[in-house]
Parts: sequence; C-alpha cells; structure tokens
Amino acid sequence: MKKELGKTIFYSFIIILAAQLSMNLFIADFKISLAIVCLPLFLFLIDSFPLFPVTFCTATGVYISRTIIYWFQNGSLKGTVRSYLPETLFYISYGLLLFLYKKLLKDHALERTHAVFPLILIDYFANLTELLVRLGMNAFHLKTQSSILLIAILRTMIVWCILTAIEQYRLFLLDREHEERYRRLLLLFSKLNGEVVWMRKNTTLIEDTMSTAYKLYEQLKGSCLNPELTSSALKVARDIHEIKKEYLLIMRGISETLDEELTSDGMYLKDLLELLKDAISLIAREQKLELRMEIHCTDNPYTNQHYALMSIFRNLFINALEAADTPSVFLQVTQISREESFIFTVTDHGPGIDPEYIDEVFKTGFSTKINYTTGEINRGLGLNLVQDLVENQFHGRIELSSHPGLTTFTITIPLKYLKGDLK
Repeated sequence: MKKELGKTIFYSFIIILAAQLSMNLFIADFKISLAIVCLPLFLFLIDSFPLFPVTFCTATGVYISRTIIYWFQNGSLKGTVRSYLPETLFYISYGLLLFLYKKLLKDHALERTHAVFPLILIDYFANLTELLVRLGMNAFHLKTQSSILLIAILRTMIVWCILTAIEQYRLFLLDREHEERYRRLLLLFSKLNGEVVWMRKNTTLIEDTMSTAYKLYEQLKGSCLNPELTSSALKVARDIHEIKKEYLLIMRGISETLDEELTSDGMYLKDLLELLKDAISLIAREQKLELRMEIHCTDNPYTNQHYALMSIFRNLFINALEAADTPSVFLQVTQISREESFIFTVTDHGPGIDPEYIDEVFKTGFSTKINYTTGEINRGLGLNLVQDLVENQFHGRIELSSHPGLTTFTITIPLKYLKGDLK
C-alpha cells in the first residue's frame, strides 16, 4: 500500500511540475502544456502504472498549484475556481478515456503505432470537454476545433517520437549485448576447439599407455613371480581402458557440439584479430599489464577456419603476456601473401627465449613458466598446440626466431587450407 502511494505521488508530482510550463490559447485561462504526454508515456513504459490514482492526484495537484501561484502573484483567490477548475476536467477526461482505451485492448499489449489515432482522439475530446465548460457551444467554432485537433496531433506525435526513441535505444543496447555475447561465444568455441585438438592427440597416448600396461601384465603372468603384482598390472590396464571410454565419450560430446558450430559462417582476418585483441587486452589488464598491439593485414582474407586460427593466435598472444618481464607488452601482427600462401608473423618485443630452449619450446609439456611461490607449473600445451594446428590442420609450417627484445613466430599457411568461400 505504501509503495503504491509513493508511486502515485511521485508520478503525479512529475506531471504537476511539467504542467507549470504552459501557454495560453484562445482565452486567458485555457492553458496548453506538454505535461499530459507523461500519462501515456508512463502507461507504456511502466508496468502496473496506477493510472486512475495518478489521474485524480494530477488533476487536483494542477488546480492547487495554479491557485497557489495566482495567490502569490495577486494576493487574492478571487476567480480561481472559475479559471482553473475546468482544467481538472481535462486531466480527468484524458485519464478516463486512456483507461477505457486500455480496457478495450483487453489482453492485447499497448503498441505505440496502433495507439496513435486513439491518443489523438483522447487528447481532442479531453480538450473539448474543458472548452465546453469554458465556452459552451462556442467551443465548436472552426478555428477552435482545428486548433485543439492540431494540438492533439502534435502532442501525440511527441509521445510517439519519445516511445520510438526509447525503443530504438533499447534495440541498440540489445544489439550491443548480442554482439558482446557473440564475441564471447567465438572465443569460447576457439578455446574448446583447441582443447579438442589436444584431446585427440592424447588418445594415442592413452592407447599406448593401456597397451604398455597390458604387455606388462602378460610378462608378469608368464613369469609367475608375483601374482599380486600381475593382478595390479591387469587392473591398471582395465582402469586405463575405462578412462579411455569416458574420455572418448566426453570428447565426442564436445566434438559434436563444435561440429555444428564449425559449419557456420566464417570471419574476416581483421575482425578475428580485433576480437582477439580486445580479449587479450582484458587479460592483460587483469594481470596489471599494459598491452599495445599493432595489426597490419595486406589482404584481410575470409576464412571458415576461424576457430583454429583464433586458437593459434590466442596461444601466441597469451605466451607473450606470460613471458613479459616488464609492465608493458608490445605485440605486432602482420599478414602478407606470397604465391599460394599466406604468411603471418607475430612479433613480441619482450625478453626473448634463451637459445638453449629454442628447439624445445614446441615439445609437449615443455614450460619455463613456474610460480616459485605456489609451485604451479604451466602445463606447456600452448606452442605444441599451435604447431599441431599449423602443421596438421592447415598443412603449413611455423618458424621461430628470438633474441633479447624480439621474438618472432612466422606461420606459413597454404591459401587453399585457409581461405573459405565468401558468403
């Protein structure tokens, strides 16, 4: 109850204040203002808008406010009833007609386009009601009628324009939200794609480990040296087999989801790199790093292999962040075409890679990144995954050159494996 009363007073107060900005028309006390446009606006925009209470509070409040202002200006209340009371009929008529219109709609939603003509009629008849009280039959003078009709049209157009502007702004925000959600989904799918590539590689390791465990069981069984050890070897082989089945089921579920998404439209290279730049910049800020990235593409090819390409660049960018030894990170990405290939370079102006590690960085599990406080070691999949994608999915090659202050990855990908058909 208190909440409803508070809402009624608040909305009524806004309309009463707006009513003070008015102009006289025809006769001195017939005032025209934009205050009345608030009623349909509130009705359209606010759920459970208390139309009846606000209408009567507004009508009363406008009369009282005009009377008080007149008293301050003239020091008397003489004539205020005759001058300002008819205006209350305008607000009450408008509110009642608006209520009847909403009731006629029943369960149908209010729509600004369909409401234009009814709002014009509501405004017109509300003004006519006030004028009939003030002027009697003289209210039907042609000039008077055309004027209140024009006023009704203008005020209704203002309502329509405001509602349209608000709707367009909502759509703009919704488009931005959808765009941001789409960007996050693209990044998510690129990460999943990279993980699936790694999981597929690991299936061979699982198979080999299971085979090794079973061979060990066969050897122990033939030697008859330790039955308990033999049983343990068999159990290990069985457990690995169960792990393999669950592993493959998980991988198949992710792969099926990805396969549906991977058949969707591709992306232009510049859009892909700009998306990654925004994502990596966010990661850099979280790590208290200042990232500057320059992107130069001579061709801007369109590719339907965008998820794999995003995995490649994302891993290279994150490696550069993790290797940074200063608060500032500077990355340069370039793309040129040569014969039937695209050549990409990712240059990191960081500490560089020690010569002794150059031949090791692409190996599985290799990492120089260790947190000496927690003992946590980076799992070392980034560059191995990049190499796998470049060489096996794109049939290309990746090269590395590094010295203090400059590390460059050069990726060469044949055009036919990268460039998709334009949609």
